[in-house]
Amino acid sequence: MKTKMKNMRYIRYAVQSTGIFLTVIGLFTNYPMVNSILLGATIIMGPVFCGWICPFGTLQDIFASIGRRLGIKKHIMPAKLKKVLAFSRYILLLVTILITADFIFNLLSLDPRANFTTFLGDRTVAITGWIIIFIFLGISMFFERPFCNYLCIEGAKFGVLGSIRPFTIIRNSNTCVGCNKCNRTCPMNIDVASYAQVRSLQCINCMECVAACPVKNTLTLGVVPVNKILKKVMVSLAAVAFVFVVYKGINTDSLFSLSASNNSAVSSTVIAGETALGYGDGKGIADGVYKGTGNGFRGQMTVEVTVKNEQITEVKVIETNDDAKWFDRAYSTVVSSIISKQTVEVDSVSGATYSSMGIKEAVSNALQNAGGKNVKNIVNDLPAAGEQQHRKRK
Repeated sequence: MKTKMKNMRYIRYAVQSTGIFLTVIGLFTNYPMVNSILLGATIIMGPVFCGWICPFGTLQDIFASIGRRLGIKKHIMPAKLKKVLAFSRYILLLVTILITADFIFNLLSLDPRANFTTFLGDRTVAITGWIIIFIFLGISMFFERPFCNYLCIEGAKFGVLGSIRPFTIIRNSNTCVGCNKCNRTCPMNIDVASYAQVRSLQCINCMECVAACPVKNTLTLGVVPVNKILKKVMVSLAAVAFVFVVYKGINTDSLFSLSASNNSAVSSTVIAGETALGYGDGKGIADGVYKGTGNGFRGQMTVEVTVKNEQITEVKVIETNDDAKWFDRAYSTVVSSIISKQTVEVDSVSGATYSSMGIKEAVSNALQNAGGKNVKNIVNDLPAAGEQQHRKRK
């Protein structure tokens, strides 16, 4: 399936604008199936989210356009330096997977893409977050998509997953005139004119090169050119993978995290018998399972709290949009502490403060909904010192 798509640039702009609107209304956080569909599309066509939907990618494109209108010359990273820097986001991704030190989590809290998405989701962002955002937007007026090219770990995830895509941009060397317009227009600095197929992990399938090519049918989107039987197998496998990912609701965090998924449960009864009666948060609450909500790192999370004999015996997080690398860091420690101490007034986990607060707030909410009188009303209110703020606007 090959097509030219000269007007694809304008269609892409419209889709990018729609992507910002869908982010504002919470489509990508409140409906996990949407993320599964995008992940499935990545396996088939590459990082389409990065090139067509990502709000911060769109914002960088806007500032790049402003720079051009102001007459600011676009700079191209020197080839040798670009080869080195191209690996930076993959190294950063590997570091975040393998290392759980506090400074890594504090560094990731400054991610401009995550901060801008947080702002669109009607939550406040710390001043340091805004400073980082505007630094990258300023750089975008001189270099194309600086954050996407070298530091975005989400883009790195999508790039790795998209490496198996059967659909890619194909260059016809017989009709190519060597004008290099494709190279100059590529926001990810890919040497499109040197390859028969664009298989770079950096490619975001934005189709800017296709739109810029002056020769008909020289750059097209199509299935990787292999023999017919293998082509059918590749397309069939891609279709199966797409259906599987959508059906299972898999997300990139669960694929790349070395720890448990973010919808696990911890069940423990550390305090037994009558010892907890009379002072725990479960005092006066009838046996049952109670639901509560709190604000996590990426919005609302929902928990189910089981109370038996006026004791908290189980806390299960049944829905959360928090990144697994932060959520898993907080989950086992906070829940175990709540159950062992029979109170929501437990310490937060350093480096995962907001997920910790979200869990405590949700458990507090559940126990209050159950009629608990001893429960402290936990409000997700983080200190401003160097830490991202995610309080809902009043």
